[in-house]
Amino acid sequence: MDLALYHPAAGYYTRNRTVIGPRGDYFTSPSATPLFGRLLARQLMDFREEMGYPAGFAVVELGGHRGQLRQDVLLEAPDLAYQVVEVGDPLPAGLVGCFLSNEFWDALPVHRVRVAEGRWQEIYVREEGERFADEMGPLSDPRLEAYLDGLPVAWMEGYETTLNLQAQEWMVQLGQCLERGFVLSIDYGFEREEYFSPHRPKGTLRCYHRHTLHDDYYAHPGEQDLTAHVDFSALIEAGRQAGLEPTLFTDQGRYLVGIGQELFAEIAERTAGQFSRERQAIHQLIHPSLMGSAFKVLIQKKTS
Repeated sequence: MDLALYHPAAGYYTRNRTVIGPRGDYFTSPSATPLFGRLLARQLMDFREEMGYPAGFAVVELGGHRGQLRQDVLLEAPDLAYQVVEVGDPLPAGLVGCFLSNEFWDALPVHRVRVAEGRWQEIYVREEGERFADEMGPLSDPRLEAYLDGLPVAWMEGYETTLNLQAQEWMVQLGQCLERGFVLSIDYGFEREEYFSPHRPKGTLRCYHRHTLHDDYYAHPGEQDLTAHVDFSALIEAGRQAGLEPTLFTDQGRYLVGIGQELFAEIAERTAGQFSRERQAIHQLIHPSLMGSAFKVLIQKKTS
């Protein structure tokens, strides 16, 4: 999965091709509307104000790809120092400000595990002719066993899920690199109890190819998105190891309504009685059946 997504020459995210939007494989909130960036700009300015306007306040976005979110944020708040860091780039140390991400955690490689013969085993990849295929084996990392500890394995035969150790490593690094400020993460996922729910017996790993969702993980290597829902409980626990305390966890709809009431009211008044792409965009961002409930928002804070 790491090679398929991030190989320097052949990786899905590293090749010079369009992956987001109508000509890509999926949509994101920034690709849907610049309103998303305008709203986050207001949040970032609120963070700066809450911190007392410190000298050198900066925003570092994780996995900004072509910079659409950065562009939209800076149109609303042009005085913000804003940097994009991709997978493989060094993180800035001593940051005073905010690490920001939108659909970053779900794009990190995961371990696939399954209960087989009464115990957790890992799903490896082997060659089978000109294709790849699953092969079961022992867990490759003792952290996986610790992650799964406490689940009722005796009643979970055949249950499959994904575990994202890289996300935990990244979160610890963010806490270590952040001198003072916030980590703002927006992504789709669940808290642990729901993440390991019995009604998700095959986990959440999915593929997107030309706006088609499927589960053939070995099709189109390097040419399709591979993505898994986020275990936000694991992110919170990893952050605490590095001094990050959660201050908010909610869904995207409630979050955007909370920070965007004034902007939404202004748009509603200005476009009353007429067709409005802005109102359509707001609907897409906050409606529970669209992006409003699927995406979650986690804010963590470090004071010193």
